[in-house]
Parts: sequence; C-alpha cells; structure tokens
Amino acid sequence: MGYALALPGVNLGHITFDAHTLLFSSLAILLGFQSVVFAIFAKTFAINEGILPEDPQMKKFYEVVYLERGLLAGAASLVAGVSLLAVVVAQWWTGGFGHLDYPHTMRWVIPGMTLTALGFQTILSSFLVSILGMKKLK
Repeated sequence: MGYALALPGVNLGHITFDAHTLLFSSLAILLGFQSVVFAIFAKTFAINEGILPEDPQMKKFYEVVYLERGLLAGAASLVAGVSLLAVVVAQWWTGGFGHLDYPHTMRWVIPGMTLTALGFQTILSSFLVSILGMKKLK
C-alpha cells in the first residue's frame, strides 16, 4: 500500500506520500519477508527433528517451492533491483557525477535496494531451507 501511494507521490489533503513512505514500506517488506522465511526455517527444522508432526501444508509448500525455483525467483529479484540501481548510476554518470534530483532518484533507488536485498535473501534462504529439509542419513 505504501509503494502504491509513494511511487507516484500521491497527496491526500495535506498528507504527502513520498520517499520516506517508500523507506518505511521497504522496511516493512523486508521485515515481513524475513519473518516468513524464519517461520519456514523453524517449522522445517522442527518437523525434521521430530519436535512437530508432519504438516500437509508444508508438504504442499515444498511441492511448489524448491531450491531451483527459489534461486530463479531470487535471481530475478536481484537482477531487477540491480537494474533499477544501474539506471540511477547511469543518470548520475550522464550528469557528470553531480547532484541528483532527490525526489526522482529515490523512487528508483529505494525499490532497487529493496528488490536487491529481497533477491539476495531469497537466494541464501533457498539454500538454507534446502539444507534444513534434507533427511538425515542413518
């Protein structure tokens, strides 16, 4: 919701949604993503250690989400984020590495940074959850 209001710079009465809204929204996205991933890690570990019983929802989850898909999704997010950041660097270069238009560039930098971080987290999380999901050899 924050992105939908802040990317175009919506004004509602005397309230302006701008770069700071994007920053807060990015923080919420990153914290929410990390919370969900942590829950998946914890549940996977607990099931494999016998602390929790098998969960049909987790089985369905792993039928849809597996290492290769996680790596592809993470790479796509990483590439999209780096691409947005590259646009800003190109604009900066074109401008002789001088001052940038803050309201304009932050609308590229903040989503670019967020997508890059999400992509990187997704790639590492995909590897870790795959490791946690491996059955022990006895």
